[in-house]
Amino acid sequence: MRKLLLTLCLTLAWPMAAQAEDMTVQAHGYGDTYEQAVESALGDAVRQVTGARVASQSAGPKATLSVKESGEGQVTTGYSGLSTEGKLQSPGKGTAQTTSGSATVEGEGATRTVIEAGVGSENRVVSEGKVKGYKVVQQSCAAKGCEVDLEVTVEKIVFGSKAPQAQRDSIAVVATGRLRKSASADHLRQALTDKLVKSGRFTVLDRANDAAIDQEMGLIEGDQAADEQRAKLGQMLGADFMLIVNLTQAGVSTKVKEETIDLTGEVNREVSTSTRASVRYTLVESATRAVRWSDSSSFSASGNRLSTALDGFLDKIVGDISEIVSPPKVVGVSKGQVIINRGQGLAAQGQTYAIYSVGEALIDPDTGEQLGAAEERVATIRISTVQAKVAYGDVVSGSADAVARGSVARLQAPEAKAPAPRPARKPAPKSDQQVEEGGGIILR
Repeated sequence: MRKLLLTLCLTLAWPMAAQAEDMTVQAHGYGDTYEQAVESALGDAVRQVTGARVASQSAGPKATLSVKESGEGQVTTGYSGLSTEGKLQSPGKGTAQTTSGSATVEGEGATRTVIEAGVGSENRVVSEGKVKGYKVVQQSCAAKGCEVDLEVTVEKIVFGSKAPQAQRDSIAVVATGRLRKSASADHLRQALTDKLVKSGRFTVLDRANDAAIDQEMGLIEGDQAADEQRAKLGQMLGADFMLIVNLTQAGVSTKVKEETIDLTGEVNREVSTSTRASVRYTLVESATRAVRWSDSSSFSASGNRLSTALDGFLDKIVGDISEIVSPPKVVGVSKGQVIINRGQGLAAQGQTYAIYSVGEALIDPDTGEQLGAAEERVATIRISTVQAKVAYGDVVSGSADAVARGSVARLQAPEAKAPAPRPARKPAPKSDQQVEEGGGIILR
């Protein structure tokens, strides 16, 4: 059985969109009537210009029904994914159906009966486009039906980007674990999304508002939406990477300590708070399910500092995955300053980066895996200016002349600050009191 589903939008007067172009093609169609033949040819023209989505399903050659003496039978089919069951009473009737057809079987008091029923296949073809006009080149009708040849003008919508297409990796942030629905986990997920978007290094995909997006998609699929919007359907991006975040612990505890003073009976009450938080995060390559990076981080401090803990997690997670997927690189050198492809959200004034020239590729001799490239440190820079997508750094060691475009920039850990010296103790003031040998004080 073959089913052909065709959606045609006919118009003779439609304003030309800026990104639309007309294409004229030759098409042939046939049908029982002239109108059916024309419709068939128009469908052929639309498919030539816009393509079509095709789904097919085929079945095995037969289905078998076995009836036992008890009068009960079971229907099974010969192709994967289809199984139907039926019962025959004695005397009685039974019906077996498949997804592409049906077979009706009757049996009365049979001790054992084997019946075979053939099944077919199904093809589903869906195409959509706008026919702006057509001209009949040739037509003929006979007892067997009609055939036509048409010259058809079909509108093809081309969606051009306002800016050159950036080759960025796409990523989706997903919260998991027992705290995934907590306010802290939602805050961390949203903050990660914000920082990844602002970094300009990734195309961040939304995975938290599926219900609202599905509702809007339903509106776009309706008749009242513009054709240009409907033509964009089916272009949803899949994530190159999944950032899976599991906030395992996040909370502030309060401790109350009471102490009674024996002499006065007063109660001394002390209240202290402490913050504990832990997170585990994994970067997974979606297509292969390969784990590209996995790590955890913990935070513990006195006071209510949960927001400080989450901000610390944020910097570490984004820093780690940016280094793995797309390490910082030099994009240019201008007036003695080195420019790297890290802007607001990833770079900060005062950060120090070591600049490495990239040499020969390194290949593991056993596995054949590419391990990176040989690197040589040529300079060190300190970030002085941070813009939306780039940062400028002053050379503090090495030479700007040795820095080439494409060199790798690696963030250096901040230098540990030396503890501040304790202030010298002031000498105790001299007293004019005199102490007797027995320990008493002479009062004057």
